[in-house]
Amino acid sequence: MNMPAMQVTDLHPPKNQIMEHYKNGLRAFTFWISDTLYAIDIARVLTISQEMGHIQSIPAEAKGLVGMVEFQGNAVPVLDFANMLGFDSGVEKNSELIQLLTEREKDHIEWMAALENSLLNDAPFIKAKDPHKCAFGMWYDSFSSRDETLMEVLSAFDMPHKKIHALADKLLDMKKNGELEHALKLLRHERNVTLKRLMKRFEQARTHLKESARQVLLYITEDGTTPIVALRIDDINDVIDFKSEQFKPMAHIDNILTGEASEIIIAYLKQAEQADCLLIEASNLVKLAQA
Repeated sequence: MNMPAMQVTDLHPPKNQIMEHYKNGLRAFTFWISDTLYAIDIARVLTISQEMGHIQSIPAEAKGLVGMVEFQGNAVPVLDFANMLGFDSGVEKNSELIQLLTEREKDHIEWMAALENSLLNDAPFIKAKDPHKCAFGMWYDSFSSRDETLMEVLSAFDMPHKKIHALADKLLDMKKNGELEHALKLLRHERNVTLKRLMKRFEQARTHLKESARQVLLYITEDGTTPIVALRIDDINDVIDFKSEQFKPMAHIDNILTGEASEIIIAYLKQAEQADCLLIEASNLVKLAQA
């Protein structure tokens, strides 16, 4: 993807001067960082690459700088865009989510063991009986993601999760009614069937998160031919044409943006049927990479 860059006499012009350039609209390359959509003038995009294995660490302190990569004979600084803004990247969030799912799976294995102990040894059963009140249930009820595949995988948790929690009152009541052996037999069955089904769902979710964590490098140029900086981003979206009326004022937002965000986010772009996005200015990215 090689495109002519807009001519800029001042490499780092003020925001009002930059916005004047977009008074007739903008063709933008858009990409995701976690659940936020960003846009950049497509004239500043040299190419994209999935080659992530050759990033070399360098002794530098710029925020979000993860190293450098050789590209077209140039040493190009690599910025993790999310980290530069003070956020976790999608890969980091996926890693945290994988850890959470592993812990919640362990919770339910221990939940079944606690119920068995209560049946066999008259130990008080103090685990959550309501599927909406265990740690997983509270997370599950509030979690959402733009990842439709992940949400489809998670939807399959609902039935086995509720079925497991329903066992507590059912089996404890059976014991009270003198049906301990029947209760234990049913517990073993549900452990071998329903719990295993739930554990399979946990594994499917973790596998999807691992396989979907594919970041790419977005090479930025100022002259249309030379790579100046590479952004490590979570996910490519699309090339979108924005009209001038889609540019919304940022005056009040500018006052609360902090650090690097206040330098590079220059406009809010409104979309009717897609996610709104934030416009970033390539010249200021270069300035931050060289700081």
